[in-house]
Amino acid sequence: MSEHNINSTKSNFGRWGWTMIVYAGLMYFFGSGFRSDGLNVIVGNFAAAHALDGNQLLALATPASWAGFIGSIFWAFLVDRKGLRPIALITGILGGISFFLYGVVSTTMGFFAVTAFVNFMCYGFNYTVATTLMSNWFPMKKGLALGWATMGQNMASAAFVPLFLFIMHRVSLTGSFYTMGILLAVVSILGFFIVRDHPEERGCAPDNGSFTKEEIEANLRELQKYKSPWTPAKLLKNKQVWLIGLSLGIYVLVTVSLISQMIPRLMSCGWSETKSTGMMTIAAFFGLLGSYATGWLDQKVGTKKACIIYGIWYLVGLIFCIVPASSFSLYASVVFIGIGIGGVGNLFPSMVGTVFGRYDFVRALGVITPIHTIVNSFAFAVVAFGLAYLGGYSGAYTIVAVLDVIAIILIAFVDDTCIGKN
Repeated sequence: MSEHNINSTKSNFGRWGWTMIVYAGLMYFFGSGFRSDGLNVIVGNFAAAHALDGNQLLALATPASWAGFIGSIFWAFLVDRKGLRPIALITGILGGISFFLYGVVSTTMGFFAVTAFVNFMCYGFNYTVATTLMSNWFPMKKGLALGWATMGQNMASAAFVPLFLFIMHRVSLTGSFYTMGILLAVVSILGFFIVRDHPEERGCAPDNGSFTKEEIEANLRELQKYKSPWTPAKLLKNKQVWLIGLSLGIYVLVTVSLISQMIPRLMSCGWSETKSTGMMTIAAFFGLLGSYATGWLDQKVGTKKACIIYGIWYLVGLIFCIVPASSFSLYASVVFIGIGIGGVGNLFPSMVGTVFGRYDFVRALGVITPIHTIVNSFAFAVVAFGLAYLGGYSGAYTIVAVLDVIAIILIAFVDDTCIGKN
């Protein structure tokens, strides 16, 4: 094979490459909006509309999110067996229907069931489909491609809630659920005619490289006949699987603990609710910068080093949350957290791709994601414990800072030599 003509830090992805990035970005947008960002307004408005207890609904959202654990295994298995494109269509349509159903149910258990369904589907069209698509198309430039695509997550923080509320105030709460669900289904149907599992199917080279037509066709034949040697049992016995799952899972735990409590923490330090909410939006826009910067850093110094630098960055942000509040520490925490939330979505799939390559990516993803999910699901419990027993946010974020240091150490032990096939 000829060499790729790639400048690793330039976003020269080509027309079809950019199309895949935009599609993945939309999946990240809907996934983050449906599963997490939207809950900021869904819970309260759903409770008010149906005379239910909002706190009870919020409490049920946590066990409902565990359906994502099952989804991460199930959808990775199907993508591995049936290919990415049909599963992208199925999960997108069913994902739209899952959100649509919020407008149909009206009870506490109905809310729980729909939220579980939404989480199950999000781990299909978002976590499995979008990340696998980026790994398939950009095996060497996945960090930078993910840096652009995961901006969709940050756009969800900045735009999903305002869009949802805009529709709700002009139509109804039910209308918002219907509209957003239908939008995802429509995007997924359109995507079916555009998206391809691998660049070779569009006559393109991976990473928009300079392969000849014959080399591209040879690549495609090899992809079509490839059978991964990595069984779930073999993966579970591999040290890298556990190091990646645990370390990057902790990074997401850190992210959730920081972003979910940003508004109440800032208010507890004396800022008004209006100002604190505005800072949340500002943090989301800083996340756009963080998403690109993390992807660029990934390409420049390698995924492992980028992960370590990212962990140190978050540690500084946590220190600003722990020290006595001042205008400087509060504003600094918003900047550090904002840029941090923009990078966390890049690093996990990039590290999986670095170690297992694009041929074995989805097989490894189906085993590592559940580990990753279990770890980050403890975010609320960690913060709640700190708030209750360690004197408030300073104590809570001291625990989180210790966990962040543990993640940095675990990352340092990762062997980032590719043991799969690119």
